[in-house]
Amino acid sequence: MKKGISLSRLYYSFYPSHGVTPILFIAAGIFAVFISGANKMNFSNQHLKRSGGTGGYLLWCETAIPVREDLNSPAGRRSSGFDNDQIKGMTFVQAKRSSGDDASCLNLNHITAPPLLGINPVDFITKKSFSFAKTMAGINIENPWQFLNSTSQNNIIYGITDQTVLDWGLKIRIGDTLILRAEDGQPLKIIIAAGLKSSVFQGFVLIGMYNFLKYYPSVSGSSIMLVDGDPESADLYKRTLTERFDNYGINIEKTPDRLASFYEVTNTYLSVFGVFGALGMITGIAGLGFVLLRNYNLRKREFALMIASGFTIKRIRRMILSEQVLILFAGISSGVISAIVATLPSVRKNPDIPWLLLILMVAAIIVTGLITLFLSVRVVTNESLIASLKKE
Repeated sequence: MKKGISLSRLYYSFYPSHGVTPILFIAAGIFAVFISGANKMNFSNQHLKRSGGTGGYLLWCETAIPVREDLNSPAGRRSSGFDNDQIKGMTFVQAKRSSGDDASCLNLNHITAPPLLGINPVDFITKKSFSFAKTMAGINIENPWQFLNSTSQNNIIYGITDQTVLDWGLKIRIGDTLILRAEDGQPLKIIIAAGLKSSVFQGFVLIGMYNFLKYYPSVSGSSIMLVDGDPESADLYKRTLTERFDNYGINIEKTPDRLASFYEVTNTYLSVFGVFGALGMITGIAGLGFVLLRNYNLRKREFALMIASGFTIKRIRRMILSEQVLILFAGISSGVISAIVATLPSVRKNPDIPWLLLILMVAAIIVTGLITLFLSVRVVTNESLIASLKKE
């Protein structure tokens, strides 16, 4: 067996591409499949925290008719019937909305005019709500939400949006300028100052309330509301809001459900890519049998001489099989190791990576490869090698 190993090593030292090429292809395929699976986004309790994608808020409300009252003021609470002791702890972050195209992952089109949300970020700053993926460099500011408090100069203001919206919906980067039309028809230049980590605000560009009122003065009330309070009273809050604002065409979602719906869309794409990638890999691994046959045909003379030198056909088969199995496992291990290294940041941020699914995919690829190789090596027979030797 040692002689067979030495002969294999000698052959691949002369023709390294015959071994390196399939290893690289297998590694690249495994890497792509692993990356697709590892980047799946799973909802966890981390997202319910203040720093998570819900900002610690309980409900997301949208109304067809804007709500004019300040629901946090005593007068607004009385007029809306929120002065009941049971819902006394319910507070609101109200946002005014302009028209525009949905820029979330639910819309597959490239967006140039997303809707704006005019918001007062004081509550977010105080509670340290949400987290940022990226912020604009070169500006000394304590909290990125403070960008929204900046007043406009020459129709230039700051805005904040989800990083996913920037990357996939708007296809721009932090520091770039988004040009929209103000209500008076003048161009409104919004410098994207920061990108939020995946949040309930996906699909919108956030600007300060002062700037919103300046450029969209006809928007009379709030169409978007975030509701905070006692988590155990979330269902009570939802029922109360549905009753009070039924005539406003209110739609209420629990913030975890809203965030999970965005994750579900992203994960569907990744699952499709992962499944097709795995099927492609399994089909490609089946092609490893053709590589075995190709190498066998190229080395027929060598194997025929080995038969004449006293090697048994069983020993030659074992040598060929061990070469290809080594190539298979070298490719798989290279792909898996490089993918794990590349996904370490994702592992730290998202501990709920579907490891079982990834392991099953790799196992399916290994089993397919081994079966293919065992079937292919049966082509190597005494008769074919003796016939080749006779030709010589």
